[in-house]
Amino acid sequence: MAAPVSVSHTHVHSIRVQGGREALVARVLVAEGAEGYGFTLNGDAGVARDMAGWDAAARSRRLSLPGLLGAAACREIAVRADELPAIAPDWDAFRRGLRENRWKLLRLDPFAWGSLEKIHSIAAVAGDRPIALLAPNAHPWELTWCAALAATLSARESLVIVRAGPAQNAIAVPGGPGVGIDWSLEPGFAAVRWEPR
Repeated sequence: MAAPVSVSHTHVHSIRVQGGREALVARVLVAEGAEGYGFTLNGDAGVARDMAGWDAAARSRRLSLPGLLGAAACREIAVRADELPAIAPDWDAFRRGLRENRWKLLRLDPFAWGSLEKIHSIAAVAGDRPIALLAPNAHPWELTWCAALAATLSARESLVIVRAGPAQNAIAVPGGPGVGIDWSLEPGFAAVRWEPR
């Protein structure tokens, strides 16, 4: 499943977020005229570009990400602390683990796996196992992305996990067009000088 848009321009920029970490932020422009944004705190620009492509796809159709992917109406996604490690992004080890029934809850870091398509592929082969998406730094942008992505999954149960106690027990799935991340939470984002169209 590729982002259902034709990307005409991509620009990735590095910013410093308030906590001091580096974030890569991406903007894509699509042939339909919409723009979309994405980010990552793990240094993999591909993750930011993938998210931006999906954001633009949803914005161009004036749908939320879950709406674009045919998910049920917007809802809240549970957030909880979980210290167990996320499943490493290794298809062979993942398949072995499924066959051996190693996990009751699939803990996935969507930023490590890299794309929405990979998370959806995992959900497709996971059967009815619940899926937890890790927001590795518990950054508000990560929480929103994980909630929007969790709402698109067909798993029996999907939730967001963080390493330390969550500041909230649930996060609302954004209902407006796109992914729904509040980019204004980081002043560095507003300062980005995006390349012209």
